[in-house]
Amino acid sequence: MNLSTSSLLSVKKTSLALVISASALLLAGCNGEQVVEEKAPTIRPVVTEYITHLEQGEFFFNGILSASERAELSFRHSGRVIEILVDEGTEVEAGQLLARLESSDAEIMVLAAQTEVDNLKAEHQRAQTLFDRQQSISKSQLDEMTMRYKLAQSRLQEAQNRLNDSELRAPFSGLVSRRMVDAHTMVQANESIVAVHDLSQLEVTIDVPERLMTQARPGAELYATTALLPNHQFHLYVKKFETEPNPITRTYAVTLGLSDLHSSPLLPGMSLRVVAQWQQSDVNQFNVPLSSISPDNLGNQYLWVVDDNNRVQKRIVETGSLIGDRIQVISSLNEGEQVVVSGVRSLSQDLEVRPMAKEAL
Repeated sequence: MNLSTSSLLSVKKTSLALVISASALLLAGCNGEQVVEEKAPTIRPVVTEYITHLEQGEFFFNGILSASERAELSFRHSGRVIEILVDEGTEVEAGQLLARLESSDAEIMVLAAQTEVDNLKAEHQRAQTLFDRQQSISKSQLDEMTMRYKLAQSRLQEAQNRLNDSELRAPFSGLVSRRMVDAHTMVQANESIVAVHDLSQLEVTIDVPERLMTQARPGAELYATTALLPNHQFHLYVKKFETEPNPITRTYAVTLGLSDLHSSPLLPGMSLRVVAQWQQSDVNQFNVPLSSISPDNLGNQYLWVVDDNNRVQKRIVETGSLIGDRIQVISSLNEGEQVVVSGVRSLSQDLEVRPMAKEAL
């Protein structure tokens, strides 16, 4: 069958139109698939906590209990320890013998020095008599004899002191907290032998922020609790305080004494939680989990606050004392605000999040 030229052109045009239409449909289909594959931004879930006020007037501090009077005792001279008369936990009285050094050499020195003093004393007395009654010796000879006698007395005193130093005695009544050496051990001069604590006077030092220092004065109401006796309160009083703050933390060291130690089980080294009943007229004080606080490159402390649009905002804050696994925040927060307490390192300014209460996990 023969086709005309016009018929062939018509067929070619129709085929081309079909190809173009198919291509358009294919492209439209591809474009449709791309739109379907686009995903909405992931909203990061975070654990949050709402800020609430602590009880009005209560401030919390942590401290370590220590003895007001304590001493590490040592010998002034080196030698061999021949006797240790106490052990850890031994109660001692002031002046009680605790340990002794080998003293045979010191005893020999004392005997020799005493003999020299006795001889020179007798010679000095004869010289004095000759000078006073007969003037048979000159004044310079008498002065020389007097000088020799005084030097011998000094040597005797030095030897006696060395002998006395071979005995270690308690400087005050208390409890032996540590024994560092055993009997028959060679020790150096000023090497610690035993440590003694006076348990009748215990104290704890806390770091108080500068804005609260006006209330850390004698007469302030404070008490302490300990994990050993969680339901018992130990009353405290202000003993002393530093007048210059720590240059880094801007806190002042305040030393508190315990006033009710009779039959108390407390010992140096125990941890105390100190509660101060102070007024806070111009201070909004909260505490937050320690995990919510991060440092920046400028030395500031900050946390993330969730705004009304569920986006996080960086907030620089001023922190106070540690309270277990929480920390006081004394500036820049308001009651009712929501802060992120977990996963803070992966956050950035204005990031949208999905808040989750800790109790819901």
